[in-house]
Amino acid sequence: MKSEWWNEYFSELYQNFSRIIYMIFLFSITVRLAACYFISYEVAFGKNQLKFLIMILILSTGLWVFSNSNPLIKKFMIFTITEAIDIIFRYTSLYVIPSYSSLFCLECTILTIFYQANIFEGFYPNLIIVIKHVLIWGFFNHPLNYEHLPTSTLVAGTFTTVLWASYEYDKRIKLRERFLSKESMIYANKQLTELLKALPDGFFILNNNKEIKYSNDMMNNIFKTDNIFEMSLIKNLKFVNCQETISEKLQNLDYDNLLSHTSLGFTDIENSRYEWLAKRIEWGNEKSCIVIIKDVTSVLSLERIAGENKAKSSLIKSVSHELRTPVNGINLIIDEIYPLLTSDLGEKLKHIKICTSLLNFQIADILDFSELATDNFQLNFTFCDLKDALKECAKFISVQVRHKGLELYSKIDSLIPESYYCDRYRIQKVIMNLLNNAIKFTSKGDIKLCAINTGRSIEISVADSGIGIPKERLKQIFDMFSGDSNSLCGLGLHISHNILRLLKSNLTVSSIVGQGSIFSFSLKLPTDFPEFSFSCESEIPNECIHNETIRCIPLKNLRTEIITVLIADDNDFNRLCLGNILRSNGIKFIEVINGKEAVKTIIEFDRLRKPIKCVIMDCEMPVMDGWQAAKVITTKYTQGIIKFLPSIIAHTAYSSKDDIQRCYDSGMISYMLKPTPQEEIISIISKYV
Repeated sequence: MKSEWWNEYFSELYQNFSRIIYMIFLFSITVRLAACYFISYEVAFGKNQLKFLIMILILSTGLWVFSNSNPLIKKFMIFTITEAIDIIFRYTSLYVIPSYSSLFCLECTILTIFYQANIFEGFYPNLIIVIKHVLIWGFFNHPLNYEHLPTSTLVAGTFTTVLWASYEYDKRIKLRERFLSKESMIYANKQLTELLKALPDGFFILNNNKEIKYSNDMMNNIFKTDNIFEMSLIKNLKFVNCQETISEKLQNLDYDNLLSHTSLGFTDIENSRYEWLAKRIEWGNEKSCIVIIKDVTSVLSLERIAGENKAKSSLIKSVSHELRTPVNGINLIIDEIYPLLTSDLGEKLKHIKICTSLLNFQIADILDFSELATDNFQLNFTFCDLKDALKECAKFISVQVRHKGLELYSKIDSLIPESYYCDRYRIQKVIMNLLNNAIKFTSKGDIKLCAINTGRSIEISVADSGIGIPKERLKQIFDMFSGDSNSLCGLGLHISHNILRLLKSNLTVSSIVGQGSIFSFSLKLPTDFPEFSFSCESEIPNECIHNETIRCIPLKNLRTEIITVLIADDNDFNRLCLGNILRSNGIKFIEVINGKEAVKTIIEFDRLRKPIKCVIMDCEMPVMDGWQAAKVITTKYTQGIIKFLPSIIAHTAYSSKDDIQRCYDSGMISYMLKPTPQEEIISIISKYV
């Protein structure tokens, strides 16, 4: 057993021994004072009673004086006092009351064994002390005649010694376990202290009296001090947007209401913002509170950035919506007047139509960037004529090429399959971005669009004879911002790179400064095609899906009746264009300017037994928007207020998957994305009327 363990045990023994002497003194003086009051002074303090009391007082004083002394001195004190008591008891049993000598010897032996046999650390010195007292006890009544020593006395002495040895052995094992457990707890507390010091958040412990009992290193680092207990800064520091100081807040804390982490407020310390949290804990067997100081500067910064990004996405979405509406109107008017004009004017209108198509691609780039940033971007695969899509790209770009005095060469392999399962719109967007990029950096020469079927894949490339790209810039061209300058590098290449990555392809570039660049990518030829289903439970399409692939609910074509269409749009220009298209195709229609009027009109026509078959519903309208109006119409049909449910088709510039899902959730069965070509409008409406 380690010496420090035994010294600690002996210190407890010394305290218990001193406490017994103090109690004896107090009991003795109380009894004597009572006897002096009720009987007489002679009875209380006569016949050496006063000397005995003084002797006990001297012993108590000595024990108190040496209580903080060296363990060796305390051991000497206990040994001396117990020996003195032993001598007094033996003297009393011999000369004062000899008839009780055996009883006094027994008491004396028990007393000395209990205290003296716990003085020494070793087992054998204490065993010698026990044997010594047992022999004195046995030989006490016959000190001069050893022949008359009773056998029972030897047996009792031996039994007492063995019993003490067994008790002492068990006691030492328990003491060892006790101090080993205490040592483990000390080690665990040390580890816990080191762990608390290393925590990234500052904290301190307040006891029930609102006194700081512990603080970690981070807390001291925050306030640039080695001792926060005497620091005035923490007392005068005020919470943000509040005149209450930290000291006042901590003094008013109610620990019973701090079952979970409670935020006390925020403070600014040296350009950093900290949140103060409080929670009730048990510390040192008393109800306490832990106050945590968490640096939330970076968290608030991230939240601010996230909020700004969300606002930017909403702004981009709104701008895209507003831009699509006039482009849609321009396209519809061009489609309407194109057949009526001469060839010369028709060619110019054709160029205008191409320009609006290019503008639509640019608008879509802005929206795609927003969806890529928010992980809402989605691809939509359909069977399409890829050759026709590539030729269409060359046709769109031809006006710009001729205007700049360049030559455009397109080589579209005839072996490219006419029915190819892909995202036609996204592939066109990638090619248009590459072609626009080539025109931008080419002042003379030519631009080549090439698409070849290699048997395993379709290799598509766009080559130019422009200024070329320096080698050190090749790794940056697909990023929105270039290097350390934070200058905008290119939206089109960034979006094209991400679109191809989602298509399991890769956009590569090779360039020579002064000679031009070649951008290329490959599209794998699928070995098996997915089953194409026109089920009403198909996935939600995006802006790039052709309207004929959108899920629909075909209605019986009532050839003998006049089909009525309701146009609900707050934009006069949109209503005018849609009305002209329907009128030119012999479809009767009526117009309303918001969702509330649309609901009212449908109910009125249903009561007249002339139900409206189809509704072209704009989503963004005042008073009641298109989504809410569709819900109301569906609810009216469910409640039996109207007998016929019209086919509600969304006509919107919102193209995210959440907005399209919202259309279907509100009761709409299809949608048309602005700008919508005239032939697609007629195609989709004809499915429902």
